[in-house]
Amino acid sequence: MTEVPEHLLRRSQERRAALGLGGGDAPVAPSGEGEGEAAPADASQAAAVPAAATPAAAPVAPAPVEPPKPPAPYVTAALTRPKIPKWAVPVLAVLPLWGFVYAGTLFLPSAAASDPILAEGQTLYVEKCAGCHGSAGGGGVGRPLDGGEVVLTFPDPADHIAWVTNGSPAAGTPYGAADREGGQHMSQDDWGPMPAFGPDAADPLTEEEIVAVVRYEREVLSGEEEAVLAEAGAEGVESPTAEAGTEGGDVGGEGGSGESSDASPGEDDSEG
Repeated sequence: MTEVPEHLLRRSQERRAALGLGGGDAPVAPSGEGEGEAAPADASQAAAVPAAATPAAAPVAPAPVEPPKPPAPYVTAALTRPKIPKWAVPVLAVLPLWGFVYAGTLFLPSAAASDPILAEGQTLYVEKCAGCHGSAGGGGVGRPLDGGEVVLTFPDPADHIAWVTNGSPAAGTPYGAADREGGQHMSQDDWGPMPAFGPDAADPLTEEEIVAVVRYEREVLSGEEEAVLAEAGAEGVESPTAEAGTEGGDVGGEGGSGESSDASPGEDDSEG
């Protein structure tokens, strides 16, 4: 039989005494006596001593979940804004074509492309007359020139040329064709005065330039069917400058006056 050393037995007794299991005062058996019984008893008692329990870890509390932030105001507005209706898509697709067609209606088809005199008249009209009569002759500060108005007022191109050369007569003076439907126009009734463009004017035009702009107003803006000036040419029309001060004049027609006006070019009364 194997002997258990005494120091091991003593250590076992001290361990039992420390755990409160008794045996601290038990005498140590002499060597060789009862060693066989003591060893198994100490081994079974040592096995019966439970291991020191490990303290359980404290449960970790879950991190609080933050509520989702509300969307920005512009995002909310975009989400709630009414969507574009389906019918608007083809309308938007056709809109550029419509704009192109509409823009084309703002420009009159002109014979100026093939007639240099009309081309010059168009240029002069844009520079001198469009500010008062409108780019297409629809009127503004000055009377309208489109829709045959010029031809109705001045059936004779010479009267039209005299009007542009000498300007409008005194306010209240009738001018134009006496047999015009609705009667003659009255100078400066509801329209501004027509400035003169003759050689003594502040912004004069030559006789050829006056004929060119008169042709443009009659043939292109007013739609004159028989272009009398185009057939006669500038040489076939008498210059009204020399006869501007004659009694009655050529412009005023019955009761009219060829008197020149000192109005500035920005204020138009009538045709020209």
